[in-house]
Amino acid sequence: MGVFTLAWLVAILPLASASRALPALKQSVSPTFKIIPSTAIAGPSTARFVSGTEFDGPQVSPINSTSWDWWYFDAVSPDLKTALSIVFYNALPSGFPFLAPSDTVTIATLDCIFENGTQFYAVLEASEAIITTVGDGSSGCFEGTGASWIGAPDMTTYRVEINSPKNGIVGTFELRSLAPAHYPCGTAEAGQSMMVGPNIGWSNAVPDAVGTVDFKIAGSDFAWTGVGYHDKNWSDQPFAANVGSWFWGHGRLGNYSIVWFDFLALNGSEYVSGYAARHGEILTASCREDSVKVRPSGVNDEYPPVASSGFPGGFNITLHLGNESTLTARVHIKTVLQQSTTLYSRWAGSMEGSVDGGEVISGGVALLEEFKLV
Repeated sequence: MGVFTLAWLVAILPLASASRALPALKQSVSPTFKIIPSTAIAGPSTARFVSGTEFDGPQVSPINSTSWDWWYFDAVSPDLKTALSIVFYNALPSGFPFLAPSDTVTIATLDCIFENGTQFYAVLEASEAIITTVGDGSSGCFEGTGASWIGAPDMTTYRVEINSPKNGIVGTFELRSLAPAHYPCGTAEAGQSMMVGPNIGWSNAVPDAVGTVDFKIAGSDFAWTGVGYHDKNWSDQPFAANVGSWFWGHGRLGNYSIVWFDFLALNGSEYVSGYAARHGEILTASCREDSVKVRPSGVNDEYPPVASSGFPGGFNITLHLGNESTLTARVHIKTVLQQSTTLYSRWAGSMEGSVDGGEVISGGVALLEEFKLV
């Protein structure tokens, strides 16, 4: 291990000892370490799809040419003009086809948009990745890139750091969680299904957070505070082998923190996951068929979506909160954050809605995406 790695390991140990007891999986805070080489391993790969311990830890081993595992972090500003996403991948393009051509498994990416509309994108290839799990939280060091993250054992805080002057990126991104973690079908506890769709795993460590961005990117200051988020996805099969399309997003509407996933498999079967919390308490975390419904709206509102159709102008979301209450929300696309031909788009959007047809809640902030591969 290099000097950077040793310093990073020293940095996470105080988090392990200082964190409060875990209410979810009730495990010890003894760290576990996993080293992921930059070269894909020949042979079969195994993924976990039933929860046990280490909520935010690696879920696929080993990483071969078709499996993938990633840690995703984002934030969007309240005015919807600036946004940031950082992803730490263990994958090849043969597993996740939206990666740039590369033989390196361990890749970190950063993409952002400045207030004036300027976009920036960088790919950082690591010589290996070292993932440490303490309690439920994860930390990762992508060797040789200057990119890492440190998560508290109880997942209440995360800090992402990139120190890569040669790529024009120096700074930090911090998350202070406002809503409890969850799996697709329930709360963060053992024995839960972790499949959000066929052979697609998902865990949402930070559904909503105060996100503090403090970077200098390409010589310009990029510093603001907004709505933050962190989750991860994984599979032991190629992404395109199981995903027909998906609508995913998260946002804050009044006192509600919400996350939605509406997934279509290749055979047209629909899988969903709906989540809502208020004042730090989970109201719903469910994958029942009626838990959430997401449909495109406005221009190009075709459903089900196909690869050749245009991207919509917004989305209508119906989310059941439990106790027979229903949140209906409308997301209006405001800023295109990233697009890949006609197959993928990520946006920032405004959001408004109401509970059971009551008073309209406005001023909501959302970050959302669509894949459509069929």
